[in-house]
Amino acid sequence: MKNTIVLLLTALTMTSAWANDKPIRVGDFALLDNRGDFHQMNWYQDHRAVVMLATSASCEGDTGAIQTYGKLKTKFSEQGVAFMLLNADGSTDRAQVTTRMQQLGIDSVALMDDSQLVSETLGVERSGEFIVYDPNSFSVLYRGHDPQVISAKLSGATDSAIDEDYPPAASSGCAINYKAYAKSDRVPSYSHDVAPILAENCATCHRDGGVAPFAMDSHLMVKGWSPMIRETLMTKRMPPGQVDPHIGKFNSLSLTTAEMQTLVHWIDAGSPNDGGDDPLAQLTWDESRWPLGEPDLIVKIPAIEVPANGTMPYIWVDSGIVLPEDRWIKGAQLLPGDPSVVHHIVSVAVPPELAGPQIGICPNPCATGERNANEDGVRLQGYAPGVNPTLMNDDTGVLVKADSRFVFQMHYTTSGKETVDASEFGVYFHPEGFEPSKRRVQAAALDNKFVIPPHADNFEVSNAFKVPMDAVLTSFSPHMHVRGKSMKFTAQYPDGTVEALLSIPNYDFNWQRSYSFDTPKQIPAGTTILVEGAFDNSNKNKANPAPEESVKWGDQSWEEMFIGFIGLEVTKR
Repeated sequence: MKNTIVLLLTALTMTSAWANDKPIRVGDFALLDNRGDFHQMNWYQDHRAVVMLATSASCEGDTGAIQTYGKLKTKFSEQGVAFMLLNADGSTDRAQVTTRMQQLGIDSVALMDDSQLVSETLGVERSGEFIVYDPNSFSVLYRGHDPQVISAKLSGATDSAIDEDYPPAASSGCAINYKAYAKSDRVPSYSHDVAPILAENCATCHRDGGVAPFAMDSHLMVKGWSPMIRETLMTKRMPPGQVDPHIGKFNSLSLTTAEMQTLVHWIDAGSPNDGGDDPLAQLTWDESRWPLGEPDLIVKIPAIEVPANGTMPYIWVDSGIVLPEDRWIKGAQLLPGDPSVVHHIVSVAVPPELAGPQIGICPNPCATGERNANEDGVRLQGYAPGVNPTLMNDDTGVLVKADSRFVFQMHYTTSGKETVDASEFGVYFHPEGFEPSKRRVQAAALDNKFVIPPHADNFEVSNAFKVPMDAVLTSFSPHMHVRGKSMKFTAQYPDGTVEALLSIPNYDFNWQRSYSFDTPKQIPAGTTILVEGAFDNSNKNKANPAPEESVKWGDQSWEEMFIGFIGLEVTKR
């Protein structure tokens, strides 16, 4: 793609023959924009095309192209064409990009190609280049500097019908400087470069007996799956639980830019093996059922029969286990008996002075969100696919009083096969007689009154929690169902300052992760934690079971919830 390409827009259902070349398939991809919002090309499949203009944050030579982009956007954005800038130089300074757009009067979003992988895949060589992309075939239909050709094509005109609104084509802008890790003649080494990345970031789940669908236990296996690996990297489906890297520092599973470049370039080179011992074949794993170590107490949750088909309501079960004395808990872990049907488990310790939740089948909705968890008992740990249990700090705990009983909320989804689930609950205590100076508190900001209209692709919801005392902010856990699109946590401090804390731009119901700060944050009393989110109830959401229906709060996955759980540590009183 060294020269300007003029291609037939067959995928746009336009008539005329402008060129003999065929569209070039480059695949689907996803990027965050200058506001931190997520954009994946398959979401735009209800558009005829996506027009991107490659820009460089430090280049003034593409000003004319940016102005032309504005004219094209004004003319065609109401005709089924999406428009975006593509920041192709690898700059991560969103504020600089936003300021420049404002100075030029451009009302648009700019995709931030931090790794430059998308720009490289699209063949971008200079800022000022236009890319016409078909989001249905994932193909580049045109790349070049000539807006007259673009206008003619989007209008369905012939080559001879030149749009006089645009000046003659001119090569403008600056050459894109691909960083050393981007365009390199050296093919990454499987044994020295690629395998260590996979071993560190992927193989824990992608192993025999792991939760992932295939094992990364040899070069041959990785090579066989390499097209899918590339696709999931480019669309940000993997690694799971990715957050906006520009906001806060968390236990995210995201890869670094250099790691992304290494993997994609190795796959593009044919996934070669440089010989010698295979590092992935030599990996060994701790086969213990309890990743946090053997628990001090194992509570066996009563076995429950799960039918092959149908819908199961939430069920509260009593384990019959009673704690004989006051104990401070340092951590807990729920181990599903049959992960294929366990949707979630909530564990609660009910002290003797409280009745606790009613044991048995819950009415829908069971989880209304209207009661304080402490009215029913002390919530200890939750399980959902992708959850990552951790131990608390040595000086932090949760007090479970003597004679408390352990009860569990169970939610199952049928799998097409009858089964019996016998889940377990592991508890880790602080040493007997030890009293930590801090206690863990889980708060929540939620909305259970929303009604998502049919076909709404960005229905926004928000709520807030005001922290009543000085506290240490440790973690966030977002929870929505299959229409969940994004969630963001922001602190509004008593002095009027505002700080973005965490953003999950592409929420995934399949990965119910808890995001822990690398360094917990001290916040003053009176701080408000604002939780903002959005739902996608359109047919563009591939997981949406019924885009034609209005959606309210409810227990089942085809209903919705909006909860932002907030982990706090407070000085024990």
